[in-house]
Amino acid sequence: MKPITLDKRIARKVLETVDAGLCSGKGAPEPGKMCVEAAVCFALGLPHSDEPPCVGAAVRSYKIALNDCHWSSNFARARGMRKLAIAQLGSDTINQAKFAELVRFKGIQRALPVILRSWADHAECKNKNEVRSAAKECQAAKNLGEAVGSAEKAYASASAYAYAYASAYAYASAYTSAYAYAYASASAYAYASAYREYLDEKLGKDFLLNLSAQIALNALMELKSPGCKWLNLCSPRKN
Repeated sequence: MKPITLDKRIARKVLETVDAGLCSGKGAPEPGKMCVEAAVCFALGLPHSDEPPCVGAAVRSYKIALNDCHWSSNFARARGMRKLAIAQLGSDTINQAKFAELVRFKGIQRALPVILRSWADHAECKNKNEVRSAAKECQAAKNLGEAVGSAEKAYASASAYAYAYASAYAYASAYTSAYAYAYASASAYAYASAYREYLDEKLGKDFLLNLSAQIALNALMELKSPGCKWLNLCSPRKN
């Protein structure tokens, strides 16, 4: 395959393609009918695929999982992932294990406390103080080791309610490997079908998915993924 040269023109094409809307699943090679990774391949002029060679393996796994979650609409999915779509360009050059560790740590520290506190407010939560304490401990974690230990406790607190997002997310946070976590953490939301409606009503639709996208974006910025230099192209959309 001919080497791919990433530049601002390509970044603009990716953004244009993403802004047409993103669907769940690989989709078809037509703007508005593709997933985020297929949109990158389309912008690069490559055959229809969800495996763009300029995106790292762990980054791709996380992005596909997040793309395929239950966003409120295809345009909400695109709005939530547009900056991430640009920042991931050239991410095949960054440390994939480090990316997965960063999203794992920040997922526990930032997202899991929100989920746990929401669960503590749920009528069916019988151990509210314990769950809130677990949330506080997760938020206070200063490194991955502390975060994983806190997530284990959080899972124990919520495990009696297997349908709860808190349980799914805490389990993923505590027990998966670095690479697998990049997929599992974004997928957890999709497994909490009954609880998801409650979270959407309490926090706002797409809130946790947008937070997951922000966590991954911050990780790419910290690791200096090449695409981050084109984030200035991502001015807010008007619709």
